[in-house]
Amino acid sequence: MLVALALAATDAPATGQILTGRPEAADPVAFRSRGSAPPDMVMLDAVSVESRGGAAKPGFPPPTGTVGQPPAAFAGGQVAGGGRVGFLGSRSVFDTPFTQANYTAELIRNQQARSVGDVLANNASVRETQPPYSAQRNIIIRGFPVNAKDFAFDGLYGLVSVHQPALDGIERVEVLSGPGAFLYGFPPSGSAVGVVNLVPKRAAEAPLTRVEAQFLSAGTVGGSFDVGRRFGDGNAVGIRINGAYRDGATPIDHLNQGAGALTLGLDYRGEALRLSLDAGYQHLAVDAQSNGFTVNPGFRIPRAPRLSLNVQQPWERAEINQGFGVLRAEYDLTPDMTLFGAVGGSRADRDFFGSNGTITSGAGAVQLQTGRVAGKYTQWSGEAGLRTHFQTGPVDHGLAVVATHYAGDEPFYRTGIGLLRTSLYAPVLYPPPDRPARRLEVTTRSDLDGVAVTDTASILDGRFQGITRDLALPQGGSQSRYDKSAATPVAALIVKPWDKLSLYASYAEGFGFGPSAPAQALNASATLPPAVTSQIETGAKLDLDPVGVTLAVFEIKQPFGTLEPRTRVFGLNGEQTNQGLDFNVFGAPTEGVRVLAGLTLIDGRLGKTAGGSFDGHVAPGVPTAQANLGGELDLPPWLAKGVTLTGLVIYTAPQYYDQANRQKIPDYTRLDLGIRYSFVAHGMPLTARFNVENAAGARYWASAGAGVLSYGTPRTFLASLTADL
Repeated sequence: MLVALALAATDAPATGQILTGRPEAADPVAFRSRGSAPPDMVMLDAVSVESRGGAAKPGFPPPTGTVGQPPAAFAGGQVAGGGRVGFLGSRSVFDTPFTQANYTAELIRNQQARSVGDVLANNASVRETQPPYSAQRNIIIRGFPVNAKDFAFDGLYGLVSVHQPALDGIERVEVLSGPGAFLYGFPPSGSAVGVVNLVPKRAAEAPLTRVEAQFLSAGTVGGSFDVGRRFGDGNAVGIRINGAYRDGATPIDHLNQGAGALTLGLDYRGEALRLSLDAGYQHLAVDAQSNGFTVNPGFRIPRAPRLSLNVQQPWERAEINQGFGVLRAEYDLTPDMTLFGAVGGSRADRDFFGSNGTITSGAGAVQLQTGRVAGKYTQWSGEAGLRTHFQTGPVDHGLAVVATHYAGDEPFYRTGIGLLRTSLYAPVLYPPPDRPARRLEVTTRSDLDGVAVTDTASILDGRFQGITRDLALPQGGSQSRYDKSAATPVAALIVKPWDKLSLYASYAEGFGFGPSAPAQALNASATLPPAVTSQIETGAKLDLDPVGVTLAVFEIKQPFGTLEPRTRVFGLNGEQTNQGLDFNVFGAPTEGVRVLAGLTLIDGRLGKTAGGSFDGHVAPGVPTAQANLGGELDLPPWLAKGVTLTGLVIYTAPQYYDQANRQKIPDYTRLDLGIRYSFVAHGMPLTARFNVENAAGARYWASAGAGVLSYGTPRTFLASLTADL
């Protein structure tokens, strides 16, 4: 874009004046002159610049900032050609020494995704570890768990819902595979492998007023709206408002879900100063939510039940309410030096009245531990830093210095009630017990601080990290206290033998709290002591425009956390090493055809276990292969104008549940199908979408990771009608 403008200025007559311009649309970009031209000026033809390969290849000149529109979509519109790389700003995926995918709002709309997990179902290296319609949607990246509490919003932790963030105000879902603490700071609950970052929507140049009606089987109905406008000189001020509400029955028996969200995004883009303000509120209520199971040792895991069956009781209920706000600013001290900073916070209240199930026999007997679990969160997060670009002789440098801080206060309440007995295949219903009062058990207080310095030329990167966490008892005193610090080096090298090909190697360490105990554990929400995670990754990225191809080979080592089946206590037990390969293809190979596919191969092994009893065993919840094949086909106009067929195949290899490798779930294949029709009625653009998840009705266990056995998605029908007013 800058090159095109420079050429236009160069070609202008020597009158001492040049034509200045501003973008009128995000992609393609058209420029028009401000004011009227003098009579002696030669008017140039309009300059139109269309980004086909996605984000500009930042590298040098320095990467773009983080305030404003995100990088443009890659060919096909399903993923972006660039995304945020922590405090380094936005960079092209072809110029970063890590594996990153950036899913667009267009993909979210077309697949009718309701959660972050629905979006990440397109990523072969990611799988969910919680059942569908659960109030918490944790995931696994490259075989390691990532808690939903550790999802970032616009680069900061502690802002989005700690359980299931709403997508209605989200423009991009970005996922970084591998350790990311050196780029984003500390994740609050210690998820050291992988970062999920949610990018808020911003008002585009063109006014937007969009409404949508939605339906989900077996009876959830709802709607949403999306309004965006820009104002002022040069459209410097933007406002984007999103709202949604859905309520009703789901395909799972007794499981009803209600969700509402309202978000506001304001931004200002001046010559040197850029500002943004985001705020929102989210409500989520789930009756008889799916929680997954622990499994007692000593028998084969029973076959997955019909996925619409539900062992949870109709009187169980989970409620989460959360509000947040964040202010971000960037100021250009010089054309090559930018100050940046952000501060935000959130308050949340969660209240779960229900049960967690344990499978006690190979015949499918289940024991439900009932009770009430509640908590309140108050979180603050911020960052401040400097990005600059300079030269030393023939060497270009991109230097970034940043300090990050996170503080959280989390009172945790739990009251047990009793045990109920039921079955996977013939659930038993019980009358509702009295709802117990909240009883404070422990308060978690966390302070996470970091300072990072990155020089993209000298390849001397690193972050100094300090973490403090107290578990305060209600009667006073402290159950445990962690106060640690460490320096975590990062080194990376990118070589471009030719413009389209990038070869890279990187080494990264992540330092943070150990894994968090799942809800099924007696020490639920407890965080294990700080530990270091390390990753070596080498790979190649090929930008063939309009197709992108990436290949990565990695090795990750992390202390291993497991849920002991008999005691139901979550703790560390050795080290897990995952060696694997990621292969991804995306883009539009030909007109009217879009592809989004990936393959992840992992060999996950345990080591340093107690007495060496499980050394060399396959790590629980780590499939040897995960594959995705997604595509879209626009039917030719002579056959059906405006009609697009969509499909997604998801394959996951068998997984072990236990460290002894005696309990195993089989592989599964899920097929999603869809069709959409775009047309104009009475001058109004409309799009009708119809999707079917698990169209073949497969019965399967979806995951055995993080000590939780979760079943898969039942056949689900989704329909929507969108109007652009």
